[in-house]
Amino acid sequence: MAGAFILFMLISLFYLYVAVGSSWSLVARALLNSRILGALWVSVSAAFIVGALAIGVAIPTAYVLTYSEFRGKSLIETLLIEFPQTFPPATVGLVYLLMLGPGSPINIAYTYPAVIVAKLYVSAPFALSFTLRRFREIHGMGLDIIAESLGGKTRHVLLWVLIPLSTIDLLGGFSLTWARAMGEVAATLIFAGAIPWKTEIFPAVVYLTSQSEETKSLALAASLIAAVLSIVALMLFRWIVGRRR
Repeated sequence: MAGAFILFMLISLFYLYVAVGSSWSLVARALLNSRILGALWVSVSAAFIVGALAIGVAIPTAYVLTYSEFRGKSLIETLLIEFPQTFPPATVGLVYLLMLGPGSPINIAYTYPAVIVAKLYVSAPFALSFTLRRFREIHGMGLDIIAESLGGKTRHVLLWVLIPLSTIDLLGGFSLTWARAMGEVAATLIFAGAIPWKTEIFPAVVYLTSQSEETKSLALAASLIAAVLSIVALMLFRWIVGRRR
């Protein structure tokens, strides 16, 4: 059973390169297609922005969850970390379409900011999870208490103790957040649409072009680029985890 499962996972991962087959020349030309380049720009830039925003909000949120005690804290953690990872992304997109779409006071639907918002909700929990776990490890070691006993204020503990000692974990959280943001499609497609060079991302290109034989080369090209970028991000994450250990 173990061998069958391993084989199933590996075939699922690498069959894409087999499926390209004799179409490598078509795929190579498709890599320079304007639609592919637009999706590359939107996907990569949005993933970096989402990663940066996720780290930016994860640090203060993890600090509050580490040092504050209040009723419902465990529930809040679940709603911030575990729930977004299991909540259907399509439902997330629908919620934002109703909340920030046509008819709402703030309408950002089908714009680049909509891509950021949709991806942030489903991706940020990875950064928060890594940061929170590391902050609690440092707190458990008592290094922050030592800093406070020497006269350190909250900002000193955060900037001179917690963040420097959490650099590797922050990088790990960023890499996973980036990879998840690159792969998210349902929420983005519903809330931001798929407008070339504006809101169309790699997974959307794959979905929309794979239905026709004429545009299947575009789907393969987008899939190959997305797969390579995901592998690079995950290898970076593995390297970061190895450094931490």
